[in-house]
Amino acid sequence: MTARAGTASMVTGLSLVGAVVLASAVGHFTLSDPNLQTFSETLRPPSPAHLFGTDDLGRDVIARTLAATWLDLALALGATAVSVTVGIVVGTLAGYLGGWPERVSLRVADFVIAFPFVVLVLVIIAIVGPGPLGIFAALTAGGWAYYARISRAELLVLRERQFIQAAHTLGFSPRRVMFRHALPNLLRPGLVYSMSDAVMNILFVAALSFLGLGVRPPTPEWGAIISDGQAYLLSAWWITTLPGVVLTLVGLGFTLIGDALGERLGTRVERVAR
Repeated sequence: MTARAGTASMVTGLSLVGAVVLASAVGHFTLSDPNLQTFSETLRPPSPAHLFGTDDLGRDVIARTLAATWLDLALALGATAVSVTVGIVVGTLAGYLGGWPERVSLRVADFVIAFPFVVLVLVIIAIVGPGPLGIFAALTAGGWAYYARISRAELLVLRERQFIQAAHTLGFSPRRVMFRHALPNLLRPGLVYSMSDAVMNILFVAALSFLGLGVRPPTPEWGAIISDGQAYLLSAWWITTLPGVVLTLVGLGFTLIGDALGERLGTRVERVAR
């Protein structure tokens, strides 16, 4: 990927995500209540009055779709951020300290990675209960281990770099070496991977709600809206299709951002190495 292509991917990705977020912000003040039921307006096709049509209860589909943006992105991005933070800290400590802290943390991370992710998520939701808290806990518990593995592998290389050796020679404390000198270099691969992880978390939040394990009705959520419309897929295709298009655009946007970050940060690392 060339620098120009990377810039184009970044601009396109930010535009897609930004457009959905901006539309959600505007819709919060201009559209009707997403839970307002108007039984005289049930299953109306897309029109100037209802751009995404209405569902079987007469609720405005675009109002519900845009209102769901905040919940879906908050859960997915929040779980990703916590996973990145916990995983990088654990990986940094394991790679730098070595010994039993490394062995224990890596065995726990290996167990989490080896355990089927879907089963792990379902088990945690069964314990915590369905809803935003259960989804957040499940995604965080299943996601941190990958960042820990990535960070530990990167730190094993960084320990042999000259600037880390110089920090030891100058008598800096282990905490300063880890978190001031090593940690900034570990954020780059974690940040790139987090974009792909965010996409998967967005899709997983929607999938759990589609299966009835996510947020409780009538809270607007992309997967729940798509699930509500599956019974009317042939007669009222807009209930499922149009929210699915928004979900796809957001996922595509984060994917393009991740590709552009990988290109830019990879180029930056190469220049530093030279």
